[in-house]
Amino acid sequence: MTNAYQLKPWTQIVTPHPDILNGRLDSSTYAASLGAVIRQDNTCPKVYREARDFFAATYLTKELRKLLEDVLRGLKGEPGDRVLQLRTPFGGGKTHALVSLYHITKHREQLQNFPELASLPDPGIVDVADFIGLDISASTGIQIENGPRILTPWGYLAWQIGGQPAYALLETEDQQRIAPGNDVLRKIFGDKPTLLLIDEFLVYVENAMGLTVGDSTFGRQVLTFVQKLTEVVRDLPKTVLVYSLQASAQESLGDEGLLNILDKLVSRIDAKKEPVSGDEVMKVVQRRLFSNVGDPKIIEEIARQQAELFRKFRETYEDTNRGKQEVQQQADLLAERIQISYPFHPDLLDLMYHRWGSLPSYQRTRGALQFLARVIYALYEQKDNSLLITSGNIPFQDEGVRGAFFSQVGERERFVSVIDADLIGRKAKVKAVDQRIAQDSPALSLLKVGSRLASAILMYSFGAKTGEDRGVMEQEVTAACLAPGLDRNTITATLSDLRDQLLYLHYVGRRYRFETKANLNKLVADEEGKIGADEVLEKIREELSKSLNTNRGKVVLWPKDAAAITDRISQFSIAYLPSDWAEKSRDAVLNDALNWLEYRGNDKREYKNALAFVVPSKPQMDKARKGARTALAVASLIQQKNKHKFSPEDIEELTAKGKEAATELTSAIRRLYDYILLPLPGSGGANPIRLENIDLQSQINTSQQLQERVLDALKNHVFDTIRPAKLLQFSNLENSETGYIRGEELVSYFFRFPNLPKMIDGTVVQKAIIKSIEQGLFGYVPTLTISPSGVTVENLSLISFKQVIPEDELDLNGYLLSTNLVNQLKSAVTTIEEETTTENKDSTVETEDDKVDSKSSKVAEDKKTVEFKSENSSVERVILSDVVKGKQKAKHYKLTSVINKSQIFQLFETLQALSDKSDDMTVTIEVRAHTQKEFDPNWIRNAIEEPLDELEIKASTHLE
Repeated sequence: MTNAYQLKPWTQIVTPHPDILNGRLDSSTYAASLGAVIRQDNTCPKVYREARDFFAATYLTKELRKLLEDVLRGLKGEPGDRVLQLRTPFGGGKTHALVSLYHITKHREQLQNFPELASLPDPGIVDVADFIGLDISASTGIQIENGPRILTPWGYLAWQIGGQPAYALLETEDQQRIAPGNDVLRKIFGDKPTLLLIDEFLVYVENAMGLTVGDSTFGRQVLTFVQKLTEVVRDLPKTVLVYSLQASAQESLGDEGLLNILDKLVSRIDAKKEPVSGDEVMKVVQRRLFSNVGDPKIIEEIARQQAELFRKFRETYEDTNRGKQEVQQQADLLAERIQISYPFHPDLLDLMYHRWGSLPSYQRTRGALQFLARVIYALYEQKDNSLLITSGNIPFQDEGVRGAFFSQVGERERFVSVIDADLIGRKAKVKAVDQRIAQDSPALSLLKVGSRLASAILMYSFGAKTGEDRGVMEQEVTAACLAPGLDRNTITATLSDLRDQLLYLHYVGRRYRFETKANLNKLVADEEGKIGADEVLEKIREELSKSLNTNRGKVVLWPKDAAAITDRISQFSIAYLPSDWAEKSRDAVLNDALNWLEYRGNDKREYKNALAFVVPSKPQMDKARKGARTALAVASLIQQKNKHKFSPEDIEELTAKGKEAATELTSAIRRLYDYILLPLPGSGGANPIRLENIDLQSQINTSQQLQERVLDALKNHVFDTIRPAKLLQFSNLENSETGYIRGEELVSYFFRFPNLPKMIDGTVVQKAIIKSIEQGLFGYVPTLTISPSGVTVENLSLISFKQVIPEDELDLNGYLLSTNLVNQLKSAVTTIEEETTTENKDSTVETEDDKVDSKSSKVAEDKKTVEFKSENSSVERVILSDVVKGKQKAKHYKLTSVINKSQIFQLFETLQALSDKSDDMTVTIEVRAHTQKEFDPNWIRNAIEEPLDELEIKASTHLE
């Protein structure tokens, strides 16, 4: 066989599957339904319902076989992954893989004559339980025939595995829609081989989110169950869980956040499986659509001749030997791939997999098979004489083919007029091109070169490979449409005619594609698909920061953890929580916020009265994502205006779309946060602090600044002024034992203790301090000498009292003095001066030491003490009687204690508190350690004595 015309067309070589020959082409024929298979539903096609028919039409790919092996080994108790997630393949999809697992475990005895299955492990009798999210209502559950109405996934799985006894173990949890505990699940599954199959789960969880369960939702309980289930299955010897989620945000009905949460819940445990990969896709499609593909020798010759056509054509673009060598390699690869994909041209399957796969409307398995089945049926009925089914001979004039095509690529309404005007209508523009070519080259009339190329371009006009623009380049479309008799000049001339004649064909960036008039929406949508989630969030963050640009309060935008929120600063901080908090339940938000309030990383947070949390809204976050994604896509397109050859009208429309997206984003950001969590005093006991929920959406403030709206909502809790009288009250200075306090410590009170009013920043307190000094409520001195005998001021003129202090001269490291202490200090100085004057008059000569002794004698203390001892206290207290009576300030403290080793760290925490309040402290430690075994002298030296020596801590030891 040396001439392509001697070869038979594909319609005379292959035998389509009986479903196609009999015209059973509806989507259900190619839609595997796990539930229908398990129920043995008569409406379920036999090819899925019967195990033998199913595997006869199933190509066992390498990955699918590996999946079956892994699951069957797990059911036998052998080592391996117990939780498996199925990712989206092309033909033989997720549900197809689940049906394979069901048949191989439940109907193994019917599959004895399948050699490719014979070597798979056999675990024996297996309990199989399924849960299909599309088959069961989240609100009403499922009614068991002659049994209960089951409301939850855990109830339904338990019933399938163990009937009423198993269901009884968690009947309460089922009826209350509360996730059961791990122990209950372990009892139900036990040690026998058990296979759990879960399909289309995301849509069920999304529906369950709308049902309230106590303070939570049913959806949250389902998520909790999923996490528990994976943990339990992982530890059971012979239980395996295989489940499927949507493979992308496009398939998740827009709920990208929920998909991420569900995926992350089990990502620590599960193993990802993709049953089909690479060119195995072609064998899967071939096996499902044809019962016989014909003589391999004939197929090999067709592949060789088609590859030769490709080589000759592509060599016309190459000038170097190296380029021609690469073309030869590509031709050899094409020949191999045609033998795998026959009667389809591999480029046809590639474009559906790699290009259409990016479309939200594209159904990788059932839709693709239905479309190809429609094509086969129409061409087979027409007795198509092509060697291969290519993108160029898709019969778009067939209504069934068009319907299946639009089901996959979408945009039916907008493109119906495009196809009618340019491809198939009575006055379709492509017909004029076909006629011209037929007149110039009568031998090509049957090929309809114009229609052939236009059909291929239409196929390539939807979707795009990663990193590429939509449409097809000349070399690509030509390679897909090659036929004997077509040369480069004919194809180039035809493409030129198509550009001139067709109304909706666009040639942008050297790519051909069909579009509707000014179809910038599709361009924007394609560009949106290239925008990553991180880019979107960064755009939202950028716009959000503009709305928070204010000098009032400290803004903490999207802290990644509690450590990102600073502590011990005298300024009220408002933490705008990041996007993932919008996905949490209110209970989870409250618990996590309390944890962030209590701890900053590994350390305890001190300034708990200086912080509020603002919680994002999920609906508004989704709107912000949409607006940000569109805005980024439009901006990207405008930047590429030269590449896309946009007209001034196109730029104007894109600019308007960008403004609309920006408005949508701004509007969403304005309402991006639902409520505020503010620390307030709790009920005491175990809950000293609570988080008050303050609704932000109900605020009537019209400010465009989000920070101002939040502060307005907090106006009854966070203040920018405080009256001097209130400051005196909260300082408690008049009732304190010392009569003084550092200014910075008083300021810190308002940011540390939730029972005090919250201040916007430390300057509010500082201004109140200045007013209080001016009004004579406080005294102030920059320095104060504190000694065991009392407090003194070296220079009385340094005391500020009832006078104005400029703000820049008030040092908060100085001391605020009670009015009593101010008077005492002034009186003491006056008395000393008077006594000194009297003694000088008596001509008594004193040394400096005598003067000190004289002053000391003026403040001689009564050494009588008072003992306090209680049966309910472990502490015996002795206090100087003058301290008790208030005649003397307590300046010295001595503590003696005997403890055991379990109390060491608690004691040192207490000593740390004492150290913080002391100017000086000496600690004498006597340790008596005993052991029933032996103290190693070397260990004593290395672990105890050398560290003390290195720290220059004086110590004496005795070992015996």
